[in-house]
Amino acid sequence: MARDPEIIIEAPEIGLDPGIEEWLRRELASCPDVAFAHLPQVEVVGHQEKPHLTLFVWLVPEAVGSLRAALNLVSEAVARALPEDVFLDVVILNSVPELLSSVEKAGCLIVERDLEERRRACDAAGLTQEPEPSTPGRR
Repeated sequence: MARDPEIIIEAPEIGLDPGIEEWLRRELASCPDVAFAHLPQVEVVGHQEKPHLTLFVWLVPEAVGSLRAALNLVSEAVARALPEDVFLDVVILNSVPELLSSVEKAGCLIVERDLEERRRACDAAGLTQEPEPSTPGRR
């Protein structure tokens, strides 16, 4: 039986340019389907040479029923914010809630539109501590 690859999620060694990150933050904050989003670096051990930035987005419950539409909105927001030569993987965190704990521990929250939904998600994931509040400009 094949083993799941080890996934390491941590604060980025090198993040986005601050201006680009702020633009991304504003675009995601204006997306009604986004409850909160994190931007850590991710490494899939044995499958890539180095870690890369990955956008993890938790959707509001109303958006989960139409994941494709929500992902399209998020992807459009990302495309508007990033230069043509910068790419991010986008992960809908609701689809892999088992990663929420590692994502939260990385401390890379960039958008929090719905604190109550974030608390509910963290409670469901068994996180015992209160999630850190979002503060502008914080990584």
